Amino acid sequence: MPRSLGRPFLALSVFVLSCTAGGQPERARDAARASSDPEADEASRAGGTAGRDAPSTAPSDPAPSGPPRVDFIGRFDTRDPAGPACAWPGCRIVARFEGTHVSARLQEVAESWMAGGPSEWDVSIDGRLQPKLVMAAGSRDYELARGLHPGEHVVELYKRNEAQTGATRFLGADFGDGKLLAPPGRHVRKIEIIGDSQPAAFGIEGVGQGPPCPGVEYAAKWQDFHKSFGALLGEKLTAEVQGTVYSGKGLVKNIWRADNETMPIIFPRAMPTEPASAWDFAAYVPDVVVIMMGGNDFAIGQPVDDGPTQLEPFTDAYDAFVVTIRHKYPDAHVFLVTSPSISDAEPAGRQSRTNVMTGIDRVVARRHDAGDGRVYAVTPPVARASELTGCGGHGNPEFHRRLADDLAQPVRDKTGW
Repeated sequence: MPRSLGRPFLALSVFVLSCTAGGQPERARDAARASSDPEADEASRAGGTAGRDAPSTAPSDPAPSGPPRVDFIGRFDTRDPAGPACAWPGCRIVARFEGTHVSARLQEVAESWMAGGPSEWDVSIDGRLQPKLVMAAGSRDYELARGLHPGEHVVELYKRNEAQTGATRFLGADFGDGKLLAPPGRHVRKIEIIGDSQPAAFGIEGVGQGPPCPGVEYAAKWQDFHKSFGALLGEKLTAEVQGTVYSGKGLVKNIWRADNETMPIIFPRAMPTEPASAWDFAAYVPDVVVIMMGGNDFAIGQPVDDGPTQLEPFTDAYDAFVVTIRHKYPDAHVFLVTSPSISDAEPAGRQSRTNVMTGIDRVVARRHDAGDGRVYAVTPPVARASELTGCGGHGNPEFHRRLADDLAQPVRDKTGW
């Protein structure tokens, strides 16, 4: 496997806010521009509507049904009969059971080029978060709960970290004297988040540690997709969320220039680092797709910079990617989001924010001209320096909460949610 996939510096280069791009065409969109008035600025960040935190009108989750089984939610690779494996963040392993005890047998799958692992998983019992599970090398039994009150319970494992810091294979569960039941019903609404380090919640656990954070800056311990704006958006809209995110990826160029496997190349995979692991797109069909990327195409390349992507190739690649997504998800609402962390000031002379916004506007225009009216541009306000205190200047919890707020209303407006 090419070592370049797991190189350091894969994170999106994040730049503290500077000027926003002006003169852009009207977008479908803007959670609103920031202003010099703090109170007005806060209002604009709310999306200009007082109803953004209104209760969700989502249909109720279906009742548990079917034979007893463990549910695997997210992109799992099922090629190995020993058990399904997950590398993408946000994968979930869910079981409903009767009993007082539950443990799982899991195998950490790590390649020689990986650093910053092992994988970390959140554990919840009946919706209550437990201490996180830090994987160890090889196959092991992990006790998830003991001494529960007799009766029915739901256990969930939630993958916090990205693929380049580890993958995990599920080898089975033990319920002691209890028994496995039919899984709980899943949310009817579905969202897929596609992007790079900001959507991945890179460095969100490193507030106060840097920048840069100690050790391997993209280590699993500094990441937590569970706290990302995408996961929070799902909570606001009572929707299931799948994370197809990978730090450092671009549409034409990755920030690690020797790695030529851009997001459009890895998007069809169940395991992003394994070309043979084809994902079955029928297994998860989102109602809403949120794409937030593009900054890496205009960032300073590493280890040697070869210049930014030019606007026309960037636009063409973005458009082709949206066409692919439309082919996979014919009815989805597709939101093309300019990251609040992308700045025109840095890297100097590259006009990163202007280029990303212009490219997005052109893609939306092309798709509308082609008869696809379900593709939209969204431009949340530029991030404040106080929101970019995660590892390497990435978003902190405040950033992700604000961005979930900014995106909730445009999604509601277009979907009726």
